[in-house]
Amino acid sequence: MKKEPMEAAERVIHRHYPDCLLAVLGGSASRGEHNEQSDLDIVILERDGDEMRRKTLEADGWIVELFILSLSSYREYFDEGVMAANPTLQRITAEGKVLRSLPEGEAVRAEAQHDLNYGPMPWMQTDIDEYRYMITEYVQDLKNPKRDGEKWFTVQKIMTVLCEFVLRVNGEWTGEGKMLFRLFHRFSTALGDQLEVSLSAMYRQDDPSLLLAFTEQMLNPFGGMLLVGYEE
Repeated sequence: MKKEPMEAAERVIHRHYPDCLLAVLGGSASRGEHNEQSDLDIVILERDGDEMRRKTLEADGWIVELFILSLSSYREYFDEGVMAANPTLQRITAEGKVLRSLPEGEAVRAEAQHDLNYGPMPWMQTDIDEYRYMITEYVQDLKNPKRDGEKWFTVQKIMTVLCEFVLRVNGEWTGEGKMLFRLFHRFSTALGDQLEVSLSAMYRQDDPSLLLAFTEQMLNPFGGMLLVGYEE
């Protein structure tokens, strides 16, 4: 029988990592938003070790994804998340539910929260122009697809890069997959709803007009579409 997320996660730590400095359950299971397809995401901090290790196991009916850090290397991986504007490890560490924590672990949790509060590195005009150029190229591809498969892949690229663009120009963190949409919707409920309607029209009625208009709307405050004149 599948146990409750916290109980299952605590049993994993007790069995496999009883001496860790920190263990935190993140993701939907930590927020009570899990379903039958959810897994358990756990960040673990150990005293010894070098590179981060990832490990997947099954426990009490759950698939468990472990991210195992060490005192000597965690900062390197935190910094990678900051530079990519996608601080997944910090999110789990700072915002998840604590399973086990010693003083060294609490210091790392505080550091993770500090990273999140500080925010991503600000974009320069070159970053903005690079994304404007990428998005414009994808828009051109969407207007003249040769096959349906190309069209759906292009839509996926537009919505991913566009959401990243809007979040970054507004000093917000990004994410991957469904987390990216959640962050976009959290940034602006109105824009998130508008994007969802645009995608629905694209996927259900094969109508790109709303998505194209939404894309122009997002780019216009920053100079609009960009092809001719772009330089790296």
